[in-house]
Amino acid sequence: MNPASRDILIGRQSILDRNGQIFAYELLFRSSRQPGEANVSDDTVATASVIVDTLMEMGVSRILGEKKGFVNIGRDFLLEDAIFLLPAEHLVLEILETVPVNDETVARCRELKKRGYTLALDDYLGDQDLWAPILDQVSIVKVDILGVKESEIEPLVKKLASRKIRLLAEKVESHAVWLKTMALGFDYFQGFFFARPVTLSGKKTDPLRQALTGILALVLSDAETDEIIGAIRPHIDLVSSLLRVANIVGLSPGRTVTDLRQALLVMGRDQLKRWVELLLFSSAPTENRYARPLFLLAIIRGRLMERLSSLWHGPGKLVPDHAFLAGLFSLAEPLLGIPLSDLLDGLPLDESIKAALKTGEGNMGALLNVVRRLVPASPEEEIFSNVPFDAPLPHEAIAEVQAEAQVWADETLRALS
Repeated sequence: MNPASRDILIGRQSILDRNGQIFAYELLFRSSRQPGEANVSDDTVATASVIVDTLMEMGVSRILGEKKGFVNIGRDFLLEDAIFLLPAEHLVLEILETVPVNDETVARCRELKKRGYTLALDDYLGDQDLWAPILDQVSIVKVDILGVKESEIEPLVKKLASRKIRLLAEKVESHAVWLKTMALGFDYFQGFFFARPVTLSGKKTDPLRQALTGILALVLSDAETDEIIGAIRPHIDLVSSLLRVANIVGLSPGRTVTDLRQALLVMGRDQLKRWVELLLFSSAPTENRYARPLFLLAIIRGRLMERLSSLWHGPGKLVPDHAFLAGLFSLAEPLLGIPLSDLLDGLPLDESIKAALKTGEGNMGALLNVVRRLVPASPEEEIFSNVPFDAPLPHEAIAEVQAEAQVWADETLRALS
């Protein structure tokens, strides 16, 4: 399987407050869909995987909503400067019990606290003398209820009370244990009695596709040229493609485009946008064996929408550029392997395009329905291909426009190959 489209799996377990309301979630590494299966061989890799997938792939709002997320932090990740990239407003850094207590780790905890991070200590068993330097920096201590003798829990709580640390009872597995920890003054509760971890899944975004989506968003929002160049420059494949296309689009004989700024000036914003749109769809996952035919259909639809929009003679005017996008994006979901709504939410597209794609409403939606009949991409659409349509279009011109769109799409596909 193409690694760019691997499954993302994140375990999430609720942490409740004294009122039985969800206070936060612990985020857990998962290596398969089997319940509770993690296979963690490296704390740093597991932590990095959870953080990247939460923040960059599936999204904080989807995973956490308005709650905070507890993430496990081992020694190596604790001491990495990358830890300062984590958003303090969203995450609680849960220092694992395997972290050694020494000058280096204590200093890092002190620095994190100063920078506004909330620290928690994981799997605490009551060894206050050992953990004292770390306890001075943490706001929450997670007490392993199963790992501490029942007779030792109350003395442990009393020792921590003077530090004004909030206590979290973890591994609460019965009603009786919950009531007892409530009575002892614990602030938060986590365990199978309340909820087992659930596994959330998604698809990892192709980095190239993610870059193209970001570039398209910049172009659509009329960003400065320097900002667009900065987004393109790190991707050598995009740079080479842009230079190649820019040298085809109409320079006078003897001149050659040799840099990005010149390429953008030569192409102009409209052609630049068209180039990014087409590249976005040509980067469909390689394991999708229908990607190439589907991409060709998407280009044909886009061109048809563009050409027919200028022939529309009903009420309301259609913008050809918007029509091209509507046709292209009508096959986004099967081509890119991600929900259409996710893609649309990340782009500042005109509302007429979004309405046409989501509900088929408006003149744009009506035109898109015509084009879906002319260029069906599924058995469901083929059923309607021979059904007459009622739309304000000159029917006698449609065959000619459709033939031109096919030729244009074939030539475009060769140029991108």
